[in-house]
Amino acid sequence: MQEITFTQTHNVFLDNGIVALYRYLQKAEHPDLLPKELEGLKAYPLKKGVHFGLESNKLWLHHPDLFQLLEVLYYGMGHEVYDTYTDKQLAEGGNLFFTVGEDGELTATPFPKMNTYGLTELLTNNAQGTTSKEDGTRKIDAIRKENPVLATRIETEFANRKLKLLSKVYFNEPYTKLTRLETPQKAFFESGTHACYLTGESLKRLVDAQNISPFISGISAFSSHRNANDKKISWKALYLSRFAAATCFYQYPSKLRDSLNVYLVYSDNLTNLYELLRDKFDAITRPSDVLRQQEFIANFPQSDENNPLGRAGDFIGRNENLFYLLFTLYNNVMGKRQPLEYKELLQQLGIADRSVGIVSLRAESFAATMRPNQYENLHHVKFVFALIHKLEQQGVSIPLVWQSLKIIKPSLQSNRDRYRMERQFRERFVGKVLNAQSVLADMEGFFNDCYGYLLDVLNEPGKSIGFKRYNDLVKFITHYELIVNQKIMQNEELQKRALGLGSQVGQGILNYNQNDRKTNARQGRKYIIALRKANQFAGFMDQLSRVQSRFTLSISRDLLEGINEDNYAWIKQFVIISALNQVNSELSPKSDKS
Repeated sequence: MQEITFTQTHNVFLDNGIVALYRYLQKAEHPDLLPKELEGLKAYPLKKGVHFGLESNKLWLHHPDLFQLLEVLYYGMGHEVYDTYTDKQLAEGGNLFFTVGEDGELTATPFPKMNTYGLTELLTNNAQGTTSKEDGTRKIDAIRKENPVLATRIETEFANRKLKLLSKVYFNEPYTKLTRLETPQKAFFESGTHACYLTGESLKRLVDAQNISPFISGISAFSSHRNANDKKISWKALYLSRFAAATCFYQYPSKLRDSLNVYLVYSDNLTNLYELLRDKFDAITRPSDVLRQQEFIANFPQSDENNPLGRAGDFIGRNENLFYLLFTLYNNVMGKRQPLEYKELLQQLGIADRSVGIVSLRAESFAATMRPNQYENLHHVKFVFALIHKLEQQGVSIPLVWQSLKIIKPSLQSNRDRYRMERQFRERFVGKVLNAQSVLADMEGFFNDCYGYLLDVLNEPGKSIGFKRYNDLVKFITHYELIVNQKIMQNEELQKRALGLGSQVGQGILNYNQNDRKTNARQGRKYIIALRKANQFAGFMDQLSRVQSRFTLSISRDLLEGINEDNYAWIKQFVIISALNQVNSELSPKSDKS
């Protein structure tokens, strides 16, 4: 067998694997530039168009030593992507592999202890290292029985270097964290009766994927055509799934590494996916030396210095991290360009004539295993870019809004899980924004929570509910709802009047009877509560009359005539948000005022 074809499956993992494989084939075209991890490819000089090629729906590979080449590509990729170690681990050289010479001399070579991070951890469960050849890994107990002299020499080498000898000994090469590749057989590629649920191919024989990780069974939980054979997949599918880690983005929310966010880009065809990754996403990917220095916590962005949205570590949820990825890409491409029309924007982003989406998943640690428990397909990435662009044109500061959305109850501020709890609301909020859903009710609840928490800490000097720019939040919700909420887009003037009335209500509360404004803010809470509880049109109108009478407000006739059963709910929400914008700003410390 001298030729193999990897066909597009529209499975995001496998299609990314195809593109990653193509990128490694391209590296083999330049043997003089190959890094140490890929030196094995020097024996296989390749030329695009002769030995391999990427088309819109497939990658083809032709070589007289096809299976050997596939193996070298596989383990070379593994050394780069799976066999990860920190600078400290490299300096320590915490393990040894041995070479036995013709005359029986034993040579020990140090190599670093390794872990595998990101999608690779899900694919292999950070399995114990093994060598590419089965006879390269042996148990020390077996060596002690078969060759006590050799075992003693091995033990001496470890003792002299003050290294701990574990159960396995490695010969001729360091271990790899990549699962050993099953030797290809013709039956793996010939048509048969066994269907691979990932590719849809029916083949004579499948391979067992059950031993690599709960990840395979985890992603099958999102498949609508599961069957008893789900633990077996085609050889090509297993091969490609391991390559997918070379093009993904990932982030561990904390150094404990007890949770993981992973993102994979997809497009309508393979060439488009390849070009998107090469031209746009590669520019925000961290280089290997930076990854090693930062201990593989995240492989994006290249640097978070001067990132308008802030530090990468501030965003720990799957949704908020995805937005961080897209916002970083947007700013990397747009820079300080002048405002563009929508079509020009898409052209600059390289997606004017390409579809683009991102699959995101989150895994949590359970019983020492990372198990996926969230999975979402974001189809409309173009909308997110257009939204960012539109809001910036309207003068909305997304960084200030996102920073303001962190909130935690004052009594929980000493909780050991505070960092995550403080970002829970923002994670849900950003998830809705990514999916173009209304967040009006969420914002109303947020302003009300801030109001209550501000009152809680009013008499506790030194306590605060954190940075909040209420004016920026109001500006965001005003423009965002005009974009995504059909009811509001058709009533922009009514929205303005509702916001104006809310400002009157807020100032009316603060200035009532010329008392202390903070005292008034506390006493005015009953009016805000009554407005929020008005869940019927008539009840809302009654509460408006009550507020108007209490604070001597002048309510626009156009507003009163425009309110009806269909729109009173969102008008009420804008009134409350705008009123609390005034009150919360007064209650906030001076540095937090907007």
